Amino acid sequence: MVVRIRLARHGSRNNPFYHLVAIRDKAARDARPIEKLGEYDPIPRPKENANQPVQAWQQVGVSLTESAPSFRKSDLDKPILSSGLEKFDATKLEKRIEWNVNRIHHWLSVGAQPSKPVARLLDRVSILML
Repeated sequence: MVVRIRLARHGSRNNPFYHLVAIRDKAARDARPIEKLGEYDPIPRPKENANQPVQAWQQVGVSLTESAPSFRKSDLDKPILSSGLEKFDATKLEKRIEWNVNRIHHWLSVGAQPSKPVARLLDRVSILML
């Protein structure tokens, strides 16, 4: 049985995201994989701010306790956007890639062949050298 590491498309029309999967070579694109190895979102999206949930709760009326980290209090007191340069940095977009490197190495050592798009992604992060 030939195993490949490839992308399985999920998401709606014009809003794709992919699962990085180990799957039989002859299986369809969206067939059930042997193992899910990670996720890849090719659409650049704004980075998530770690303080957004805290700010949302504070707007409702919840206050921070004394045991809450002090850096959160100092970060919340500062204005979010104060100049044009910071505004540009706050709206920086990035593609999201999450995967299990140990399992990818396992499947590559067993003999799984990555597809061309997966090989380019793995080469970009120096897991696979083309």
